[in-house]
Amino acid sequence: MTTDIEYKKMAVAREALSFIEDGMIIGVGSGSTVRYFIDFLGKMYREGKIRDIVGLPTSFETRRLLLKNGIKLASLWEYPEPDIAIDGADSILMDKNLIIKGLGGALLQEKLMDYAAKKLIIIVDESKMNKEVPVPIEVFPIALEYVILRLKKLGGNPKIREGTGKLWPVISDNGNFIIDLYMRMKELDKNTEVILNSIPGVFENGIFVRKMTILVGIDSKKAEKLEFN
Repeated sequence: MTTDIEYKKMAVAREALSFIEDGMIIGVGSGSTVRYFIDFLGKMYREGKIRDIVGLPTSFETRRLLLKNGIKLASLWEYPEPDIAIDGADSILMDKNLIIKGLGGALLQEKLMDYAAKKLIIIVDESKMNKEVPVPIEVFPIALEYVILRLKKLGGNPKIREGTGKLWPVISDNGNFIIDLYMRMKELDKNTEVILNSIPGVFENGIFVRKMTILVGIDSKKAEKLEFN
């Protein structure tokens, strides 16, 4: 049975299609709402309603879904500045003009794509607005304990993310560990992104700060449009 939240995800995924044009190079993120977008995009492509598009995936899962839908694949090697990126988010912090991503484990490749794109569209359902979540951090394995120590000195509560289908840590698509940093949302700001990335051994963190358009699914038929600068 399709839930109310799923209908909202589908509505906002359909709305994102309005930003796609023939011949676009499209960075494609990860997550449950983006999966709907990929399926809808694939249907349009197969029906000839959109032509000559190229998808740049940010995870193994996204790559598989794009291939399943018959969409041509490439990477930032071939197209270092995509026309657009469509991605999800785990929390939209309205008062701080930033979003948090990475609970799905693909934050490093997502940030590369989302920051490289000429235009970034974030698609979420309304449950993600100002949601309390940890900040994911992708870490070089040998630096794990050092990074944890540094994060504690910053006043955070870092937890190594553990897998459910394997023993101990979650391994990212890039072969790294992921730390979830718990801290009070009110302490987060745009500078936190820079501070966390300045720790040696940290590849990237889940705070995203750039100009973006955010589409929020508020019911099964429409999405609200927000702008972050």
